[in-house]
Amino acid sequence: MSRKLDGRVALITGASGEIGSATAMEFAKEGAIGVALHYNRNRGPAEQILRRMKELGTDGIALKADISRPNEAGILVKKTVARFGRLDALICLAGHPFQREHWFSEFEKLTPEQLKKPLEVDLLGNAYVVQSAIPVMRKKHRGKIVLIGSTPALTGDSVGISYLIAKAGILAMTKALAQYLGPSNINVNALALGSIETRSTTGHLTARERKHLAAEAALKRFGTPQEIAREIVFLISDDSDFITGQTIVADGGYAMR
Repeated sequence: MSRKLDGRVALITGASGEIGSATAMEFAKEGAIGVALHYNRNRGPAEQILRRMKELGTDGIALKADISRPNEAGILVKKTVARFGRLDALICLAGHPFQREHWFSEFEKLTPEQLKKPLEVDLLGNAYVVQSAIPVMRKKHRGKIVLIGSTPALTGDSVGISYLIAKAGILAMTKALAQYLGPSNINVNALALGSIETRSTTGHLTARERKHLAAEAALKRFGTPQEIAREIVFLISDDSDFITGQTIVADGGYAMR
């Protein structure tokens, strides 16, 4: 029986995170033949996922890079193509680590460095990777790119503003690239995520904050990395071939408040 991603090769930035790891495993289950796992600081989780993917018959490679540096972002794509011969899918999950003191700081008190960091990684870093992937996908006249935004980048919020600025840029880039790359048969879509149960986000909250945040969504719970991974599989699969330039909101109904 055919699987949704049979024969595909993918590069996942931020693959050592929980959503990235879950996505890599879903790709392996759905028949991807090769997955490049990008990490910047945490090689251990990437190596664990490599072993688990290989048990399912999917080849993989772990690649270290600071994608905020354009040359390293470019090398990431080159190494992926050198290993697997092509690149069918790019999933951009890499982001600047959550820092509570910056998230809840008054906007006017943020330093220039605190303002820049989310832009350098979440927005520009992933843009550099996309730039490097475009020529590879254009040669094949086919490709799928998934970018990660945020529900509060759509609705607005009074905290985490530097992060939301970067994520709003991602959503604008999605539409622009979809127009730009459509003639090359390359689909570009984004996911706007609500509160997902990961150590890097909800793991920093107090019990009271967790309860309050979960209650804000219509479903009254956090999402899981596995649920987001399945959404990404859909956007990479043939099922989404006529969808491009869209932001799919995966937030359990948070934005309907």
